[in-house]
Amino acid sequence: MIPARPGPYDVRIMRGFLQSNLRFLGYLAVAALLAPSAGAITITPGDSTATINTSDPTFLGADQSSAANLSGVVEIFIAGIGGCSGALLADGSSILTAGHCVDSGTPVSASAITIYFPGDATPYTALSVAVDPGFNGSNSTDGEDLAVIQLTQPAPSTAIGYQLDLASATLGSPDVLDGYGLSGTGVTGDTGGFGTLQAGENEFDTTGTTLGLSSNLLVGQFYDSTDTFTNALNCPSIYCKYSPFSAVDEVDISPGDSGGPAFQDVNGTFQIVGVNDLSLCLGSGGCTIPPSEYSSTLNSSFGQLFADTSVLGTDDENLDFIEDQIAPEPGTLCLMAGALLAALLLRRRAA
Repeated sequence: MIPARPGPYDVRIMRGFLQSNLRFLGYLAVAALLAPSAGAITITPGDSTATINTSDPTFLGADQSSAANLSGVVEIFIAGIGGCSGALLADGSSILTAGHCVDSGTPVSASAITIYFPGDATPYTALSVAVDPGFNGSNSTDGEDLAVIQLTQPAPSTAIGYQLDLASATLGSPDVLDGYGLSGTGVTGDTGGFGTLQAGENEFDTTGTTLGLSSNLLVGQFYDSTDTFTNALNCPSIYCKYSPFSAVDEVDISPGDSGGPAFQDVNGTFQIVGVNDLSLCLGSGGCTIPPSEYSSTLNSSFGQLFADTSVLGTDDENLDFIEDQIAPEPGTLCLMAGALLAALLLRRRAA
């Protein structure tokens, strides 16, 4: 938990804790999972103890017009450390995740990483891992907490690879948040286990600038529409011009969701606008401004906040990093090879 004092707020940030759990996939057993930060906590307004079954990889919130295919949202294990989430990119062999999942001060080696796709017990291994050069292992609030993992083999044909949203995220528009993190409800907070793919909707209300953090952070809140007291950002306000989102499946992020994608619907296609990064709350000596509805502990319950790292970043610096890591698609490789051959022929003729 890292305290910060941005203007009128005392922001408390959760980047990780030790979560003991056993998870079996195929022949793999992983114990003592470290969930670095950020399972979607699903709620139903009017019944704050209810949860929504999101085990179906094509699950989508009731108020979206078309389905978000979650077949490319992956579960990431780091040997001896813990678990995170991630998303397959459009090249079919690159995984986008959070930098702190693979570097919390000491970078992990590719050999320590194992990845699983929804409904597939096959372990996928990493060829390489690259961390955004702006991330130093601890500065998650700087808005450059990103990493890209290259697989040793192509992803399964059943998995969709996602495009990045090349426009700034639309604040106040519905987002689909995804991950394998701890489950629970708005009342209980993150009490459940790691390892089940969950999804639901919320919105980004503002950027990190409101809290004295990086403008590259997209910030939302976990709002109980039956209780305006959970409107932590006091939307609309000078900090936030959007009304609190009140979809029937509003979610928060919790430990283990780190690295998972936030999607926005771009002309009928779900594209990645952010990467799950931080859980936050407001207050002095706890989550007390306003008092977190059910807990003064940062635990992803009603009245608390979340932040994603934008895939664009200042002057598209985050986008540049991601694109530099993506393997060229086969068609691109053919074009590159053709251009190289043409250049060689020209040199030959010139000689």
